[in-house]
Amino acid sequence: MTSHTAICLWETNRIAAGFALLDRLLKDYPISFVKHYRICPGKAFFVLIADTDVIQQIELILGAEKQIQYKTITGLHPDVLSTFQHKQKIPSVSHLGIYECSTSVAVFHLANHIAWHHQVQLLSLQIGIGLCGKSILTISASYSDLKAIEDELSQLYPKEIVSYAHISDPSSELLTLL
Repeated sequence: MTSHTAICLWETNRIAAGFALLDRLLKDYPISFVKHYRICPGKAFFVLIADTDVIQQIELILGAEKQIQYKTITGLHPDVLSTFQHKQKIPSVSHLGIYECSTSVAVFHLANHIAWHHQVQLLSLQIGIGLCGKSILTISASYSDLKAIEDELSQLYPKEIVSYAHISDPSSELLTLL
């Protein structure tokens, strides 16, 4: 059976328990990449990358844990991690989409969905920058793609997407702030 790489994201409001779980997973599973972030007082966000079969085993453990929201993504678009890891200078764009998600898990999932299903350029993926760990995804896309994404949001994320804005011809000063 061929295994592919998958990403597992989890967010918890019990930081100490999150680190204890991370330690257990690092000892018991071949995880090739691990990052963690404190996203706001009392919350932590963890990113694991491993083969799909390993992530599926970890998913069973996360499902049994209290106070953890998690999501696994197979078929991660290559632009998602590179955008997350490297903040880019945002070039002049004609249409900008800004998506504020209530959790870090949701912003990764949304970024991956948008990258695979729409003609967009992921510009930034910032976690834990708002109250209670809200996260922001910024994209450049055509007006028609932004409208298509807007139409999908209520079907994909009925409660996770807090707000979004589309900006046509954003000012260069605004782009430096993002």
